[in-house]
Amino acid sequence: MEEEPEYGFPDVVIVLVGPEEPGNVGFAVRAMANFSVSRLRIVGEDIRNDQFAQIFAVRASEILDRAEIYPDLESALHDVEAAWAATARKGSNHSVTRAVIPLEELPDPKSLPATVALVFGRESVGLMNEELALCDLAFSIPTSLEYPSMNLSHAITVTLYELYRKYAEKPLRRPTDLRPATKQEREQVAIFFDDLVEQTRIKDFRKPIVKQVFRNLLNRAYMSGREIATLTGTVRKIADLVDKDEK
Repeated sequence: MEEEPEYGFPDVVIVLVGPEEPGNVGFAVRAMANFSVSRLRIVGEDIRNDQFAQIFAVRASEILDRAEIYPDLESALHDVEAAWAATARKGSNHSVTRAVIPLEELPDPKSLPATVALVFGRESVGLMNEELALCDLAFSIPTSLEYPSMNLSHAITVTLYELYRKYAEKPLRRPTDLRPATKQEREQVAIFFDDLVEQTRIKDFRKPIVKQVFRNLLNRAYMSGREIATLTGTVRKIADLVDKDEK
């Protein structure tokens, strides 16, 4: 008998960094239940038993009760394949330090073989630069220029609605021989590319920008293990040629 396909988002985890209002966490949990997301991680204080968090979670309190607590964002992302951070700072075409894309351009989280984290920051100041740097890409929600900052639970609701509308009815990707590249493999080719950049005649002040652009491209691309292996080998051979030329 053919196995029934799974729907929803079993491999998506919501990560809340330093939430300041327990009530907002309760509302966020309700939004998660609305859109078939059941995994929650909280960075900072353990507010699972706070009365306001529990009251506003209503019948979705089980998600809150099962939430995992972490001391910092790095540890909260220890086992995720990709981390996508919500930010109100949209940047511009002249900024390459962080790849910020519109919410509607987020890919299907079910296209990756492991956990995908949606990261949301503090109600007052959002995510710090060093926290954004831990994420693979950042996305922004279209809002009024006069008032761009959204309430935490509202931002989570809009984000999950968009993903649910586009992807929830699609079955989870079946295992195939085409193995997706891991985060470690993507980082390894980025390290080799960094070494290559250091060997070139690119001006020193531009080198960090070039390195970040390459990482942005890697983080936005779906690559197979074979593709990343080919890219890694190519970058290493180019680096060897540049090294010989320099000598």
